Amino acid sequence: MALLAFVLSFLVIVANVSAVTSDSVQRYYYEPFPLKPGMTVMQVGLSFTLLPVPLVENEYPTPAAEFQIKHGLSEMWSLNGVLSTNIFSTLLHGGPQWNTAIDRTSIGICGHVGGFYGFISTEGQFDNNSAYAVVGIPMLRIGYRLDAFALSTTFAASYVFVSESSVSGLEAPGPMHTFNDLFCTIALEQPFLRKSQLALGISLSYARTPYQTWLLYNTIDQYLFLPEFFFAVQL
Repeated sequence: MALLAFVLSFLVIVANVSAVTSDSVQRYYYEPFPLKPGMTVMQVGLSFTLLPVPLVENEYPTPAAEFQIKHGLSEMWSLNGVLSTNIFSTLLHGGPQWNTAIDRTSIGICGHVGGFYGFISTEGQFDNNSAYAVVGIPMLRIGYRLDAFALSTTFAASYVFVSESSVSGLEAPGPMHTFNDLFCTIALEQPFLRKSQLALGISLSYARTPYQTWLLYNTIDQYLFLPEFFFAVQL
């Protein structure tokens, strides 16, 4: 039902969006259309991840605030960054992206490096719990620009260099030197209130140790499916 409602909202927005000519200068974050040198795209938004049933009794959305930035370095290169946090879990990564376009189709190849850190202090037997990871994230972005909006798909994977968790001072190493997560993100970006842009999308991930579930002490050594819905407004 949640996915159906999300698709319907897509259709409503697309049906009511005002026309924008392809000659207009549009700046999108997910679409890898080359930016002019010195041009910057910043946006803030929210994401909602449905935690998998093997770890929780019922699927429920876990919210997170997100900040994203893309800065044009040259005609074909940009610098991208992402910050996602829900206070207890914070993910930060960024890196260069090569961009090119043929007519309305654009392609971007990106390599991010970043890290995750989580911390929570509780009363009782298990307190001062924390976890961290250092990861590399290669990405392939494919975008298509229409007159009134842009569609894009991002394929990504995370390579864990090192990870570790700590419970009441007892440390335990996590996955390292391995590909741990696979992602596919579909995004719709379009003009919003004339001067800004709105991004809506869904990210589908298969992860062995999703960072959103580090508080649940996941010991299931299998890939879990996590859908994530998001929206963001360009600043």
